[in-house]
Amino acid sequence: MSVIFGIRKTEGALVEGRQLLDLAHATNRYALDGTFVRAKGSVGMGFQSYRTHQRADLESQPFLDDFGNMVSLDGRLDNHKELRELLDIPGTDTADSLIILRAFRCWGEECFARFVGDWALALWIQENSSLYLARDHAGTRTLYFEETNGHLVWSTFLETFFADRRSRPLDEAYAARYLSCHPIGDLTPFANIAAVTPAHYFIFSKGTIVRRPHWQWMVKDRITYNQDSEYEEHFLKLFAQAVDRRTGPGAPILAHLSGGMDSSAIVCMSDTLRLHQGRQIEQLLDTVSFYDDSEPAWDEKPYFTAVESQRGKVGLHVDVSSTRPTFTPLSCPPGGYPLLPGNDGGSYEQREHFEEILASRGYRVLLSGVGGDELLGGVPTPLPELSDYLLTCNFAALFQKTLPWCLSLRTSLLHLLWDTVTFSQRAYWSGSSGKIHLPPWAPHRLEPNEADAKQEGGLLLPSRVMNGRTWWSILETLPSPHLASSRREYRFPYLDRDLVDFLLRIPNDQLVRPGRRRALMRRALSGILPSVVLERRRKAYIDRGPAVTLALSIDTILDSVANSLLARHRYIDIPKFESFLRQVGSQDQSRWGLSLMRTSLFEIWLKSGWATIP
Repeated sequence: MSVIFGIRKTEGALVEGRQLLDLAHATNRYALDGTFVRAKGSVGMGFQSYRTHQRADLESQPFLDDFGNMVSLDGRLDNHKELRELLDIPGTDTADSLIILRAFRCWGEECFARFVGDWALALWIQENSSLYLARDHAGTRTLYFEETNGHLVWSTFLETFFADRRSRPLDEAYAARYLSCHPIGDLTPFANIAAVTPAHYFIFSKGTIVRRPHWQWMVKDRITYNQDSEYEEHFLKLFAQAVDRRTGPGAPILAHLSGGMDSSAIVCMSDTLRLHQGRQIEQLLDTVSFYDDSEPAWDEKPYFTAVESQRGKVGLHVDVSSTRPTFTPLSCPPGGYPLLPGNDGGSYEQREHFEEILASRGYRVLLSGVGGDELLGGVPTPLPELSDYLLTCNFAALFQKTLPWCLSLRTSLLHLLWDTVTFSQRAYWSGSSGKIHLPPWAPHRLEPNEADAKQEGGLLLPSRVMNGRTWWSILETLPSPHLASSRREYRFPYLDRDLVDFLLRIPNDQLVRPGRRRALMRRALSGILPSVVLERRRKAYIDRGPAVTLALSIDTILDSVANSLLARHRYIDIPKFESFLRQVGSQDQSRWGLSLMRTSLFEIWLKSGWATIP
């Protein structure tokens, strides 16, 4: 995960190399493979290399072409071969950044829709004096910007904006969403610093800022085959491609192996590909598995050890039973305090210990199974499919499909039909108030209007609308690179664009069937995954964690908010907060457990001084 950053000044003002190097100083510790800057007129770009894949060796960034256009790229283009053919670029040694410049000259803004891979980029086009900032469809690379009176700064790392070590005003909308456990979206904790939206590109030109999508998360067209085997074959081809794209030659890779179907499928598919290529057992992916023997509902060892037994290779096992939040301040070197909330002293120490292990073994890439559960039918519900039949007045199919589900779910026909009606309503109307509901200890003044154009459904079927909303909820769960002092590149095979395009277009009954969640995945991966993993009911989730953690830490939490900055500025009511904290173990108040934890962690972070409350 390289760092790209830059400055665009108002017309007539010049960017100097020294100014770019000043910004680079904030992220020098992540630039393991060098820092490079380039300035031309009112625009300057920086590139701090962190090579993780083989084609990165072709790069020489920031790249300036003969037309005065400049580009910097963090990431890789998985379809570089196809793009070279379409653009008539000979050979195989053309860097991805050069392909991007050629693509824009050929297709203009439409080029962003053609880039398949994990990427974030900055592109200056001299002809129209416009700067483009763009992220891939899944936002696998972060990219932020700040525009003030025509002066624009951007970077893939938040540290760039704090090169001068000055604190920034707290963004109240971010605080409201964080404390209430609502989606953060494009916000950051800092006023005026925002993220480029995934699947979009921003145009900064002549004093205007325009945002446009380059990929659609709510699809209209369908993929329909005659037989199950055709869906299975198509899925296997795309899944193998997604894994292969993210496990090619380059820096050492460590794969998460949790014992669930998602991570296990990635590891086993990679094994299948590598053994087919003639690799030896020792050349298979290294894995890491986390377990907690203190949680009765989280016994993952039988499952990840079954995968290890099949592949003949044992991975790294990490006991996390003692890694619960301590709600104590962090102990960080000067300037090393994380720029996003979510850490406390205990979790930060454990995270840093894990980072030391990764660094000692040279791992630069982590492979994650995020997205598999949501995209492949992990939740066994027929409502999206039934709602489509209802809205299209296909009542014969509605009743035919409803009856088997009634037997599977042990519910009445009338009850399931009523659930279908309410689900259809929610697809187009998310609520009556349009407000974000804060926890009871936060004041009503913080409740902003819920405005998220990304979730508009238009005339699409309910299943397509809800798939689109699910997509954005997945992106909210991507691990943040800003919670540790070092950086690793995360890769997500289930978020591969070609695979996602396929999964969003196939019939819902391919993913879930009565009594059979993950129907397509189970059929397609038979013989690849160990049967004990393939047929497990559902991976365990830690339900007791937040309540138990809070109950054990009440005194520590109350000490941390005794001189609360949030309370001083009327972001929380301490008596109400304490009341709900002491009741967290009761069934009536258990739903506030995560909000209580977030309030405590936000208070700890706020005292770091990075953000100030106006």
